[in-house]
Amino acid sequence: MAEILVAVAPLGGGDMTPRAVTLSEWLGFASRQLWFDEKDIDRLLGPGWAERLAEQIQATEAGGSGEVRLCVEAALPWADVVRGRALGVDQLIRERASNLFAQLRVWETENNSGILFYMLLSERAIEIVVDCGLRRIEARCWQDLAEDTARGLRAGQGLRALLTSLERCRRLLRGAGLPEESAGNELPDTPHRQ
Repeated sequence: MAEILVAVAPLGGGDMTPRAVTLSEWLGFASRQLWFDEKDIDRLLGPGWAERLAEQIQATEAGGSGEVRLCVEAALPWADVVRGRALGVDQLIRERASNLFAQLRVWETENNSGILFYMLLSERAIEIVVDCGLRRIEARCWQDLAEDTARGLRAGQGLRALLTSLERCRRLLRGAGLPEESAGNELPDTPHRQ
């Protein structure tokens, strides 16, 4: 199994210890999952968001072997929502991002240099999952990037936050010591709508 790092921005800020949520917290969480749908992605990110982010992903990857995959999800599947009561919302979102890292095959790059930016709009949450080939970049850098992006999402600046984060990711990749040559564009640049 590939070694990966998950950088998270905890919903409540600060403590990332998994904990069960209260019934009222879970009901609020569950209702947001029912309320949000795919139309909310376009509403919250604006017209042309997918094209602009695909262009930025291409720029982020240019000149190196780092590979970025962006997954935007309006809400979690109901089966995951039910598990969230005992598991805790932060842990649930973290697991979802890790599962999508595998499902979207982000780990399958020549230099183990895949990065998944996972955005859950219903919670204004961002998770960044990084493959083992990028371990030279300090975990704190990815954590800061996730937290800054989440702040932008929560401030209603979703597209701008993602564009800025991808540019910061480009700078991190340049300093990672990755080979400049790669197998080409190994992952799709178009954002994945889950």
